[in-house]
Amino acid sequence: MYILDYILHFLHMNLIISLLIAININYTSKYLEKSDNIYIEKSIQDSTLYYTSKMKNAINKSALFPYASYKSLKKSILYFKKKKDTNRAINGLIKMSQIQKQKRNYSKTFDHLWEAKYLSDLYHRKDQKVTIRISLARLYDNFNLTEQSVTLLEDASSIAKEIYFEDNQKTENLISSYMYMAVRHRKSGNYKTALAYLDSCYINDKINLKQRIDMPFWDAEKGKIMQKIGRNEEAGKYLHEARDLTQNLIITYRPNISMYLGDLKYSINQLDSANYYYKESLNLTRRKGFNNDLEGEVLLKISKVYDKKKKTKLAYRALSESITIEAETLKDKNRTNSELFEIKNTYLNSISEKNEELEKQNIIIEKNNQIQFRLKVILGLLLLLGIISYTFIQMRLKLKKTLLDKKEAQIKAESNKKKSENEIELKSKELTSYALQLVDKDSAIDELLDVLKTEASQKYKNLYYKYKKGSKDLWDDFNLQFTSINSAFYNKLETLHPKLSTTEQKHCALIKLNLGTKEMARILNIEAHSVHVSRSRIRKKIGLQRSENLEKYIGSL
Repeated sequence: MYILDYILHFLHMNLIISLLIAININYTSKYLEKSDNIYIEKSIQDSTLYYTSKMKNAINKSALFPYASYKSLKKSILYFKKKKDTNRAINGLIKMSQIQKQKRNYSKTFDHLWEAKYLSDLYHRKDQKVTIRISLARLYDNFNLTEQSVTLLEDASSIAKEIYFEDNQKTENLISSYMYMAVRHRKSGNYKTALAYLDSCYINDKINLKQRIDMPFWDAEKGKIMQKIGRNEEAGKYLHEARDLTQNLIITYRPNISMYLGDLKYSINQLDSANYYYKESLNLTRRKGFNNDLEGEVLLKISKVYDKKKKTKLAYRALSESITIEAETLKDKNRTNSELFEIKNTYLNSISEKNEELEKQNIIIEKNNQIQFRLKVILGLLLLLGIISYTFIQMRLKLKKTLLDKKEAQIKAESNKKKSENEIELKSKELTSYALQLVDKDSAIDELLDVLKTEASQKYKNLYYKYKKGSKDLWDDFNLQFTSINSAFYNKLETLHPKLSTTEQKHCALIKLNLGTKEMARILNIEAHSVHVSRSRIRKKIGLQRSENLEKYIGSL
């Protein structure tokens, strides 16, 4: 939709230029336009600062020097367009449209506003979007194009709300949209709705219209509505306050305030006061910088005052002036309407031709899209097939490698296990042999000690204590090595039978070494009878049946 709008606007601009050429734009204007382009290209003062200052001065002096300001704005806009500074270019176009509206050149007013609208939409300038839409809505209202005006106002209000919701400090755009909605509803006789929109201008508690330029306009509208609903005292208060606030200022709607005061005085039959304010409004409309759309309307009101005062000649003169001005205004509007109608017809023809061309292009594009789609599908399928094949091969290789690694690890683990078992078995045999040697040694030493006991009792005591300590150290070393070698056995035994005591666990380990009762008694430092008792207790804790062999069970662990 945006692209079509931009194409249409481009056609609109081309058709406007063609129309201007067709009605014999003189050579001087062409020469000035060429001079402007040369000025932009070759000016020594080709800087943003220079043209920004130039535009600012033109805007400030536009009320008093509209022609010179318009010319300066035109040059500045050409520069800013070249520099892609759309923000300043749009502001310049808005001001140019206001100058053309003051001159009642509505066709150019439309042109400038639509170009500004195009740029603001293209570059998403929300603040300017609101201002432009409200200006276009007012212009459409002058031509009684209500539907277009309402659409633009609703659009402006929607954008203004977006701006406010993004930053609640930015209220200017929303206030402007509410203000003009109030004006429209007041003109339509919907006074209650108009008042509601005026009250909506106080968007939040931080808004203080008295510190803003909007306040006189707000007062004027409020006063006019009060006059319409018969609350004349309140109307006078608001209108006089608006007049006082704008007394020495060049504000476009000052003539409106004076006219509203004239309407108030006329409604309460204060004809002299009414005539005074009407004439004040008339004088303001004829001065530069003020709204000049009211001249014919104000003259008609003055005519009615004179007629009511029985001053027929003055009433006739004012009426004649009003008719002349309104006829001129109507002529301007008709000319603009005619130009717009021609543009619209040209648009329709251009759109029709473009639609046919677009239809043909769409058919070609559709065919190309179908071919491209098929190619994309085929390429996609081939790519997918390639990815699947590659993934499958990689997974297969990975799986094969994993299986080989697993098998190799299993073989290695079995080899290590077997090696460990062999080492444990060998060390266990060595320990068993060592234990038996210790037992034999202890027996031999005991026999020698028995001999010494009878023959040399004093030596016996010294050797006995020395031997007992050395024997204990040897057996402790034996237990430490045995525990270290058979740690897996101890862990498994503790896991399966956690109720076994440490001594009972040692007893089980000695059974695993196939030691006899005597050797066990010596190692455990207990009587042989106690070994049998311990074996019975172990069988009970393990839970073996009478028919099951304890040595065989422990050997299987």
